Amino acid sequence: MTRVWDLPLRLFHWAMVVAVVVAAITGFLTPEWWLDLHSVAGYALGVLLAFRLVWGVFGSPYSRFRSFPLKLSDLHQHLISVLHRTPRIFVGHNPAGAWMIVVLLFLLVALVITGVLALGGRENLGPLAFVTVYQIGNISREVHEIAALGLLWAVAIHLLGVFVDTRIFKHPVLAVMMIGNKMSSDKRANGPDGTHTARGAVWFASITGLLIVVGVAMASVTPSGWRNIQTPADYVAECGDCHDAYHPSLRTAAAWRSVMNGLENHYGEDASLDEGTIADIRAYLVENHAGTFDTEVANRIGRIDTPSFRMTDVRRWKKQHRDINESVYRLKSVGSKVNCQGCHKDAESGRFDDDKIHLPSGDKS
Repeated sequence: MTRVWDLPLRLFHWAMVVAVVVAAITGFLTPEWWLDLHSVAGYALGVLLAFRLVWGVFGSPYSRFRSFPLKLSDLHQHLISVLHRTPRIFVGHNPAGAWMIVVLLFLLVALVITGVLALGGRENLGPLAFVTVYQIGNISREVHEIAALGLLWAVAIHLLGVFVDTRIFKHPVLAVMMIGNKMSSDKRANGPDGTHTARGAVWFASITGLLIVVGVAMASVTPSGWRNIQTPADYVAECGDCHDAYHPSLRTAAAWRSVMNGLENHYGEDASLDEGTIADIRAYLVENHAGTFDTEVANRIGRIDTPSFRMTDVRRWKKQHRDINESVYRLKSVGSKVNCQGCHKDAESGRFDDDKIHLPSGDKS
């Protein structure tokens, strides 16, 4: 028995499995307010991938990419031998396994990159939020979803290959990936694992530290699509007395003008104010309307006008809230569909981050 897979590679493999499972569950099966855990899994994938790319150059012999049998002729011959149930036993990766690793790494890198761009453009969060506009984030989200589906298929094929190797050809690939040892006479496979482990630990710690420092520095820069604005006291006192003092990015300039010019019949109520107060509030709302923000809520709800000028009549608003039970809106802590702060804890800031959504306990439909 000789050591083929070094400890850093084996730890990477199983850590990657955990991170992918968490990312898949939070991406496909959980509500959008699990975005924070999904992001953590994504960042973990980014760190692990950065290490694997470096380890593919500086790792032990069979961890290095240059050892991968990637010739198409080798792949063809290997698949033919599998069909004839006479596959050659490789010390490292066989051609099919090598190509699968390339595909998996490509898809995972694509997922991390598009995930960070989507987080920055749509949510105004993450290290690239200060340079990513909403449209780039939206396109990245679509590519992210396609790559995620591609990864599911690739993982399924990978697991099928493992099943064929272990159950049909009796190759202990799982055991080898757990302990690192494999029957082989190849002297290259007998490298000192302790040396590789120490080197891997240094590389991993260095890469992790560098990415954290760079990520924190970039994430601390003001997002490109959002800014903090000072809400006038008159707006909070007058408008907030009956409902949320809505963030101005929730409506267009035309909508705000129409609302402020018709306060004598404000959705069936007389909300008249003196001209000076109206002028001040209108100026604040029009100056900071949806078109001046590049957030998700400004693009998908704020910039869409309806005849009633109600945000709850926007098709996107209805789609986003369709799974909320009507009983939620009747709770004392919520009160109505127009009380954004009942569930969006950052509604006042205009960010509406997915991970800041908190439905009152027991109110999920």
